[in-house]
This record gives sequence, structure tokens and C-alpha cells, in this order.
Amino acid sequence: MCFLKQTGQTIEEIVARHSVGMTPEQKGEYWYELDQTLFNLLGKIDIPLIGGITNQKWAEVAQAQYPTLTDIKIPDSQYQTTTLMGLQQILSLEWTNQIPYVADLFDCDKFANTLYDHLCQYYKLNAIFPVWGMTTSGYHGFNCAVVQNGNDLIARLIEPQTDTIFIDTGPLGKYIPRRTAEFLAIMPINSPALQLKRR
Repeated sequence: MCFLKQTGQTIEEIVARHSVGMTPEQKGEYWYELDQTLFNLLGKIDIPLIGGITNQKWAEVAQAQYPTLTDIKIPDSQYQTTTLMGLQQILSLEWTNQIPYVADLFDCDKFANTLYDHLCQYYKLNAIFPVWGMTTSGYHGFNCAVVQNGNDLIARLIEPQTDTIFIDTGPLGKYIPRRTAEFLAIMPINSPALQLKRR
């Protein structure tokens, strides 16, 4: 915004000038194209993409690291991810953590869902789910990622409010994932829950 003010224009002025006479549908299309263009200019990085992960494989990898994650219901049949380093590079530029926290309106579950949405939309990564569980600060929404590390798939937790990747001890202390966000009707889907054995 500071750079735009130095040029004598604000984002609002640029968008308003270019959208004069547009229908609401055209404005929606314009906003989408503007969003994609800005992202490609300012934030896009090349990362390796690893596909072919089934929902059962995602669940097995996640539960191997986090046996407490027993209520898993996820929306797609195939998933695409990246490497642990690729995820670290994305999060260094990703802006979910810049959104102001507002209790109930934009709090932990919204941060987790927004990170998931951004990674799907901009990077085609759909293997980093919102999850719910306990922390030393109470019940909390965060993300669980299945990524490649060397030749193996591994699971890692993410605190989307800080873009921190960790195993189980993160910014709020000890994290214990219990269920995917869909189980709490945050992300409703029609696929059946995966039946996982408690270890």
C-alpha cells in the first residue's frame, strides 16, 4: 500500500477505474484475474509436486506420526503434495499469518481453513488439512500436512497463525491432533469416514 501511495494511486482507485461499466459478473471475473496475476507476480515459487496419494495413504501416514488423529474424514480420493522443503518455501511467502485475529469471526479454525484454501488454489496442494485437537492452551484448529521427505511421506503439523511447521511441540506448546475439520462440520463432504484402528 505504501508503494501504491507513492505512485499516487491506491488499489481501490486502480480497481475502480478499470471496472467502470462492468456488470457484477464481469467484476467478479476481473477480481479473480487480478488476484491470480498479483499472486503470480509477487508470490509464486516453483515447487516439486508429488501426486498419487490416496485418502487411505494420507490417513496412514498422518496416523503413524499422530496416533491420536483417529477421526479422519477427508474430501478427495487423490491428493497432491510437495516436499518438506517446498512447504517451508511456500510458508515463507504465504500470507494467512498476516490476517488480523478476531475472536469468533477470524480465529483458529478460519486460519486453518484459509491456509488450506490458499494451498489448494495457488499451489494445487490438497494434502494439508485443517485439523482439531488439544494444545496446552486448549482446544485448537491447526493444519496437518503429509509431505515428502527424501523417499518417504511424513506428517507434520502447521500453526497457520505463524506459518510454523513442527512435529508436536509448537508455538502453543504440545499439540495433539484428534480429528479432521470435516468431522466438526467445518468442511462438509459426502465421503464416508475412514475406519482407523486406535493404536
